[in-house]
Amino acid sequence: MHFININKLNLSTLPLLSLFLAAVFSALSFAPAPKGNYNLISSVPVNARFLTTDYLKSAYVINNKNQVIKYDSTGTILGVFSEERYGSLTSVDATSPFNVLLFYKDFSTIITTDMRLNAKRLYKLSTLGMNNVAAACLSNDNYIWVYDMNDGKLKKIDQNYQVIQQSLSLPQLFGEAVEPNFLVESGGLVYMNVPDMGVITFDVFGTFYTAISNSDFGTPRTETFQVIDHKIVYFYDGNLFIYDVASGMPDSVPVPKTTNTNNVRVEKGRLYLLNEKTLDFYSQTK
Repeated sequence: MHFININKLNLSTLPLLSLFLAAVFSALSFAPAPKGNYNLISSVPVNARFLTTDYLKSAYVINNKNQVIKYDSTGTILGVFSEERYGSLTSVDATSPFNVLLFYKDFSTIITTDMRLNAKRLYKLSTLGMNNVAAACLSNDNYIWVYDMNDGKLKKIDQNYQVIQQSLSLPQLFGEAVEPNFLVESGGLVYMNVPDMGVITFDVFGTFYTAISNSDFGTPRTETFQVIDHKIVYFYDGNLFIYDVASGMPDSVPVPKTTNTNNVRVEKGRLYLLNEKTLDFYSQTK
């Protein structure tokens, strides 16, 4: 797919953000520090394939036993969730730590949990005729967003299993199939990651907003990212990057160098590195 370069249009509705890296990390509350200004708090042994965090500084991983493990900001385990009936767990959305969303792609199933990882609600999307859901996330009003591959539409579903918002058909819009692997809602926009193409954004009514290509990010492929104050934060080739949607420019930020780092997350005053066999917790030193 060749995305139309429209990522700089219609940005008057977004906050005007500084173009300087220091201001970026002021917004992230994790100011860039010279080498050596990261303090390793703990290194937790774990074989995990997925990492996310929440604004309370907790970290969540999906381990090789298909379990969700939740840690506090120092690496102490707060909870474990395990469910084998719905296949391999695809992703965790902890945008709201009080309503955590677990997505099982194989069975088009979603489970939401409380902050202790106790199951609260089950969504079997197949009952809506959605047997091929590629990605899912929580909405800011605690409903859910899903991408339905059958008709190529982003859909918002309420707790009564009603589709209350949906996009136009993306294959018709872009001229080819779109298969995302990741969704997140942040700051009044829904961000959809299509690994081989880039990021597509929508407003909260499911209306197409912008498209940002992988070439804009300077990467051949992007698997996952964070969104903080309309800045897209992603890890690539050993570096942490912040893409400023307003300026269309990525900046790189140094992180501690470790071997086989698969993903990096930031929260206020904290840095999390998921490595091949460990999850490392760092604090920012003054």
